[in-house]
Amino acid sequence: MPSGEVDDAQPGGGVGASTTGSATLLGQGYQGAVYRVETADGPVIVKKPIGRGVARALRRAMLRREYGIYQLLAGVPGVPACRGLRPGDELVLDLVPGVSLREPGQPAGDRERFFAELLQLIQAVHRARVAHGDLKRKDNILVGPGGHPFLIDFGTAVSAPPGSGALRRWLFRQMRRTDLNAWVKLKYQRQWVEMDPADRKYLRPTLPEAVARRLRRAWRRLTLRRLRRPRPD
Repeated sequence: MPSGEVDDAQPGGGVGASTTGSATLLGQGYQGAVYRVETADGPVIVKKPIGRGVARALRRAMLRREYGIYQLLAGVPGVPACRGLRPGDELVLDLVPGVSLREPGQPAGDRERFFAELLQLIQAVHRARVAHGDLKRKDNILVGPGGHPFLIDFGTAVSAPPGSGALRRWLFRQMRRTDLNAWVKLKYQRQWVEMDPADRKYLRPTLPEAVARRLRRAWRRLTLRRLRRPRPD
């Protein structure tokens, strides 16, 4: 990974005096660049907007929005603590030592315990009036110290604090269902015959998910027909 000072070749590109230290670029996404930065208090994650003009302004707005989500989630175990939003809309988060759920063999150890704790974590996030919205992506779930789950990357999360309008509350409910659907699919890996009856209540696909599933099935049937069709000699 590239390392050095956090900079995107623009004036004022650093993360600020309180987080000055060796920095390692972990990756870039739709919000900007993600760095691991060493500080006097230990390593942190810094999410920094990149680009220029409208693209940079949009990324700054996304990071400000995500900062607001982390404020709602303050104190929820299993969610990285937010250190604040630095000048330039650089989001600073605690670094969680762990591995992605995407890694082979994860979760290691007690799988039942891990998914029971993951469900409790998702429900705690929902009680804070936040829905993650992107838990089907395994990289957003970490297996942390002791094999406990952590949720990261709330860039696409939806919140509905008290006083939210009807549309926002409806969207929150849809994303909440999406989170629980994702939990079921991750736990059972689509082996539905093995599903605990107590978990069936969490599998309630939203309308877009149901439509997408039907389209996938139709495409598979069409593809199979083409494969089975005899070819002329």
